[in-house]
Amino acid sequence: MLLSLLRPNWSFKDRGMSLVTPMCEVHKRYPYNKSIGVTVYGLTRDFTAVLTGYGLDQDRTKPRSNKGYLYGWNSRVKPSRNGKVSFLFYSDFVVPKPVKGQSAEFCSHIYSPPLKIGPTVRKALGSSVDDPNRNFISDEKLDLVIRREGNPHSKKIASCCFLTHG
Repeated sequence: MLLSLLRPNWSFKDRGMSLVTPMCEVHKRYPYNKSIGVTVYGLTRDFTAVLTGYGLDQDRTKPRSNKGYLYGWNSRVKPSRNGKVSFLFYSDFVVPKPVKGQSAEFCSHIYSPPLKIGPTVRKALGSSVDDPNRNFISDEKLDLVIRREGNPHSKKIASCCFLTHG
């Protein structure tokens, strides 16, 4: 009970056998048009991974919490019994080319139970990096859209944020 008060989305069914908060590791990939690899530790249930970041027209030099651009999607990731899983963004992956000397921040959001692809997200997937359909204004608005259209019972249980350098 105490753990659920401290962390409202915490539940035994989403975590591994230990009382460890999920951890993420992002694997460096080059060139940037290839999907990044992510390893998640501490989850035993299937989940959906959603990659967000800043748009081309936004100032990417100052980290902010609201990225709002959809850059990657993996519909269903199945962890092993020990709670470790590595995955790529198979369903969709596209990111803006990094600007030399600048960093760009991205976040891989983990939703469980897995999401279905709704009509708004379907329009964004497969489009070009600067397509307006990829812009959801903020991560919170994207969260509302994908949960409303994909699975209202799904919750964001973790976010793995990282930087890429140009």
